[in-house]
Amino acid sequence: FIPSEQQPQYSGVFREITAKYFPNTNWPSAEAIASECHGDTLFLALYNELTLRHLQSVKRPKVTDRIEGWHTYRQLFDLILQEAPDENATATSQTLFLIPDWCFDIMHEFLYQFQGFCQFRTATYAAAAKTAEDPDKSPQAHVAEALDVLSQNRDAWAVETVLFY
Repeated sequence: FIPSEQQPQYSGVFREITAKYFPNTNWPSAEAIASECHGDTLFLALYNELTLRHLQSVKRPKVTDRIEGWHTYRQLFDLILQEAPDENATATSQTLFLIPDWCFDIMHEFLYQFQGFCQFRTATYAAAAKTAEDPDKSPQAHVAEALDVLSQNRDAWAVETVLFY
């Protein structure tokens, strides 16, 4: 990634295309565009993060969107950590470079989504606790669905793992 080309693409072109073609909808999936980048996993992880961030800004995320966000950030951070040069790296090794604005936005959104997930999880458990107090009531369908998804994804947005990144 060439820094001088990243800034206008990130700050201008991506936002212009988003506003023109995807103002309230998803961008195409990473699978749909993979052939355009020869399946480059780092490019696709960055693309996933950008498009997920856009999607969460235009619609209220469901529990599955929040879990998908967790997997998106884990994959991206794991790939970036793999790209980090080690002490034996030669001067000819290719080094990943992302512009500071993009790095800040990635970290800011990661923490924002972590906070949103924690608030969502707390609200879901509180709603379930209210119905648990009354044996004649059962949780609303969306609460029951959220509890089911949360129980299947106990590692999603775990504090210890978030702190690792």
